[in-house]
Formats: sequence, structure tokens, C-alpha cells
Amino acid sequence: MDELGRGTSTFDGTAIASAAVKHLIESNQCLTLFATHYHSLLEDWKNKPSVRLGHMECFVHENDPNVSEEGNEFDEKDSNITFLYTLGEGGCPKSFGINVARLAGLPEEVLEKAKHVSSSFEESMAIANPADVRSDSIKKQIAEAVAKDDWDTVEQLWESLQA
Repeated sequence: MDELGRGTSTFDGTAIASAAVKHLIESNQCLTLFATHYHSLLEDWKNKPSVRLGHMECFVHENDPNVSEEGNEFDEKDSNITFLYTLGEGGCPKSFGINVARLAGLPEEVLEKAKHVSSSFEESMAIANPADVRSDSIKKQIAEAVAKDDWDTVEQLWESLQA
């Protein structure tokens, strides 16, 4: 299965993919190849004996971090990617979306904007404050409620995060 939850919000897509994986593993118990970009699913299932995580390996060629051939400055995300078409063990260590967009020929202006937005989002997610600790605790409670199919509790916890 691939792209389950695509076209929805990140939260809806993650919920749909999570519920499908849970059903396949716990109810159907069938052999399944399930591809996802929802990295939180990897954390949820990485220690389950009936699940093996894998990723398509790649080689990232880093450009000179200071200057390009044209003399323009690069940031740390400037690199080219080569897919090795080899299945590696474990989850993918990071997203390579901007590298793939470069391979697809998107204009450099779009790539620069995407890098800026991505970096800003990563920074905003990494800011540590008391709300983050509360959020992590609630996320753990939500994961436990999902595991028990306790959707009323999931909804209540989700609403508490919105407050």
C-alpha cells in the first residue's frame, strides 16, 4: 500500500494510515508492504516483532557549503541525491523532498522558497517550552488511546491540544 491518506491534512492522513496499518497487523495479520511518508508511524511500530521497517537507500552528494559553481551561496540543505534502488533496514533518516523536487526540475526560486519554509517549520517544531512537554504527554496519551481503539478519549485529548 502506498500514499494512503494522501490529499488529506497531515493529521487526517496520519490517522487513516495508522488505522489501516493497525488493522492489517492486528486483524488481518497478512504480509503487507506499506509505504508511508508519515514518520510518526515508524515510531509507533518500530518495536513490534511482526513489523520490519525498511527504506530505499540513497546517496546524498553535498555541494560546497560556501559557494556554488555560479558563485551563489548555498545553505546546508543544498545537495544532490542519487537513489540506489536498494532496500535498507530501518526507517528513512530524513526527508529528501527538496532534493527530489530538484531532480524533478522545479525552478530554483521555488526550491529556495521551499527550503526557507521547511527550515522555519523545523525550527518552530524544535522550540522547547512547557507547552511542548504538555503536548508530548498528550500525544503519548493519544497513542495509548488509539492502541485501545478508545476514540472518545482520542477526541477529548485532541480538543485539549486545540485549547
